[in-house]
Amino acid sequence: MPFGAVKASSSPHAHASAGLPSHLVSSLHPFALERTGWKLALVVLGGALLRFVGLGKESIWLDEATSLMIARMDLSSVVAWAAADIHPPLYYLTLHFWLHLGESEFAIRALSAVLGVITIGVVFALARELLGSQVGFLSAMLFALAPLHVWYSQETRMYVMVTMLSLLASYLMLLALRNAAQAMDGRKRELRRYWLGYVLASVLALYTHYFALFALFFSNLFALYWLRRHCSGAWRSWLLAQLAVVLLFLPWMPVLYRQVTTGGGGWVERSIGRPLLSALVNTWLYFNIGLDSQLYPVMLRRAAYLLFALCVLAAILRMLRLGEAKSRPLSGEAKSRPVLGEAKSHYREGILFCLMSAVLPVLIIWVLSQVKPMYSVRYLLPFFPPYCILVAAGIDSLPRSRARIAVALLLVLTLLVGNWNVWRVEQNADWRGVTLHVLAQAQPGDVVLFSPRWNVKPFEYYNRGRVDINMDLPIPVAVDAAQSVVAGISQQYRRVWLVWQRGHYSDPNGIAKQILDRQYKVVQDKSFRGIDRLILYDLTVQGEG
Repeated sequence: MPFGAVKASSSPHAHASAGLPSHLVSSLHPFALERTGWKLALVVLGGALLRFVGLGKESIWLDEATSLMIARMDLSSVVAWAAADIHPPLYYLTLHFWLHLGESEFAIRALSAVLGVITIGVVFALARELLGSQVGFLSAMLFALAPLHVWYSQETRMYVMVTMLSLLASYLMLLALRNAAQAMDGRKRELRRYWLGYVLASVLALYTHYFALFALFFSNLFALYWLRRHCSGAWRSWLLAQLAVVLLFLPWMPVLYRQVTTGGGGWVERSIGRPLLSALVNTWLYFNIGLDSQLYPVMLRRAAYLLFALCVLAAILRMLRLGEAKSRPLSGEAKSRPVLGEAKSHYREGILFCLMSAVLPVLIIWVLSQVKPMYSVRYLLPFFPPYCILVAAGIDSLPRSRARIAVALLLVLTLLVGNWNVWRVEQNADWRGVTLHVLAQAQPGDVVLFSPRWNVKPFEYYNRGRVDINMDLPIPVAVDAAQSVVAGISQQYRRVWLVWQRGHYSDPNGIAKQILDRQYKVVQDKSFRGIDRLILYDLTVQGEG
């Protein structure tokens, strides 16, 4: 029997006495989906508006420009670049074809926005399968409004794509497991479709981002728990599905091994390093209200933290109470209500799934990062949807309808305030402003020098070859190399624009800037949001140093 198809008892009082509130049991009724259909449509529409409105407002930043640069290559070059970098190639290959729709900021980000909207529906489906349609609706609403997911749904990167695929894989695997008992009733073909979909979604997730490994591992850890507990005949199908995933990802495994063992992803080690315990706390805060907590009123922010914590605690306590109820001997009346026992079992399993899929991966990645730093919030996005389901289950576990409504409304208000402020206050580095400023004042004989040199990527997205650029500064910058680059520039050009990022590990001492300051006259020195200095030097006039 599918998990969302548990029938409710006719006695609300009996529901409550059995350990499940009546509203929770009734939400498991198969017709509950019909009652939430129109509300779900509004949630998806609202989530789509949040992800598409202002999609092209922010400047393209470094990682987005990198995605675009790779996607513009031919297909074989895309795969070769991905193999030499740190991420698998599927997102870049998908973006390659998506670029036929256009290359404006809006167009290239629309791929992530579309995937983000689809994920709202997958969150609803998974939450309904785990905990009923009412929790499904609450989960979809929280997820649709979540500033963290809205932010990455407006970014030309692969994080939303791997989140959607990992979540879809978990959902299809759960469907296959829950329906395994009905395989003898003419549903074998449907089961095969579920397993095939699981294999396809899993493989696509792995070819999108390696952190799908953690998402798939812990969802399958739950599957092992479920198979052992229910003694289902699905063991063989589950094992064959895992074997298929391994075989289909096998061609890329040597690349993965080489990337991991040769220091791939070194930017995390240099920029973030080994995470402290505070990183776990910050991750929880980001999961609640997004990356920009300073944009919230202080009291609203603190109230939201408290409510999120209480909701998570309420869901866990409900799971524990139901576990205690199971250990007690059943009375004759309780034995006559097997549906309620099944509902309690499903509720416990649903919460356990969320804990295993949201909490354990983050903890394990934190521990592994003490050896090889890999802990970055953007990589943790696949573990965010189960957290939303856990919070929604906590709201739905509250004993009074007024309390549930009040908590849900306050959280919705908080998330809307966060989204409004993020939309109102631009966050990305202002590469559009930097490039337009240079283009407006550029003269024949100008060149632009970057430290670090890869910042040329977002600049060139707007520049499109109109001003010469120089990418010869090595990483890290050495004195001799910087002197050689400056000498070469002074022989070919009359002026140089230095785009400098203060304190970056490529040139923490600002060697290139010191050389130019000593030798040539500063004409302009400006700062832009997210870009420390844009300095114009006249190479025909000696400096004061």
